[in-house]
Amino acid sequence: MRKRWILAVIILLLASWPTSLSYGAELPSSIELTIPGYTVTSVGGLDYVEIPGGEVLLAEEGRPRVPYYIRSIDYPKGYRVQDVILEERSGLETATGLRLPVVILDPSPELPIEMKEGWYPEEEYDWSQWENPDGSTTLIIVMYPFYYDPETTDVKFYKNYCFDIEYVISSVSITGLTIAKETYEPGDKVPIDMWLHNSGETQDVIVNTVIKQYGSDETEAGLPLRSLRSLVGDASVTAEWDTSGIEPGYYYAEVALADTAGNVLDKKTVGVPIQVSEAPERPTKFPTLYLIIGGVVVAAIVASVLVIKSRKKA
Repeated sequence: MRKRWILAVIILLLASWPTSLSYGAELPSSIELTIPGYTVTSVGGLDYVEIPGGEVLLAEEGRPRVPYYIRSIDYPKGYRVQDVILEERSGLETATGLRLPVVILDPSPELPIEMKEGWYPEEEYDWSQWENPDGSTTLIIVMYPFYYDPETTDVKFYKNYCFDIEYVISSVSITGLTIAKETYEPGDKVPIDMWLHNSGETQDVIVNTVIKQYGSDETEAGLPLRSLRSLVGDASVTAEWDTSGIEPGYYYAEVALADTAGNVLDKKTVGVPIQVSEAPERPTKFPTLYLIIGGVVVAAIVASVLVIKSRKKA
């Protein structure tokens, strides 16, 4: 869940931060990156470490405040990254004696908060692929070059990275993905309609639909695989999710198209909110006779008042 939280923040950062690399017709199968050297600012007995152009890892309470670095690569429509492999990490620099601040997420924490033991972060890198509205994709590589051990105050910093990037060129795409209603109640059956298109040669395609929770991205249900043999041109498929026993909340359907070798050809998501509708207030029922009687009574009262006023004037 922590990784997903980091990636969600990264996606928002990339929307306003031009750090992506763009290439021409030939896209690289490997990339070499050099991380800028970190800086240290001491305030109130604590050392704040930054990487120019980088970000700060604030995902887990009780961990040291450490920097990380992001690089993104834009891929045109049809390119699908399958894997990113760290081939080499070098340029190790070491230091000691830094006193890093501890991450505090609770607005009302019980002080003091002890920093957790062990080197942090634990990961070397992470990657994800962002779907753009025009059908292109953005590969996001997250590197963790700065490591800190709070027990010894030792630091390790890696400057150089080399990644191998495995990708395929796909002629198959999801052109539409919808659900019938805006919201559903637990127990409903949710139809997930998808439209596909293969602009290339005939191809066997496997459709995999899974239901996940927003926020945690945990898989709630896996729907039966669908196999489309000799797909060419347009096609449509409907999957159905039975929500019996599902707790109210926000979910999404993730649809992935794959070839027979397991390569992902395209992937899209659609939100599926599950909630319990509030029962409308039952209006008070008055028989028609009561309404007529009430109207007559009101009219009689008004007439009496008018008569009394006219007598007083006389």
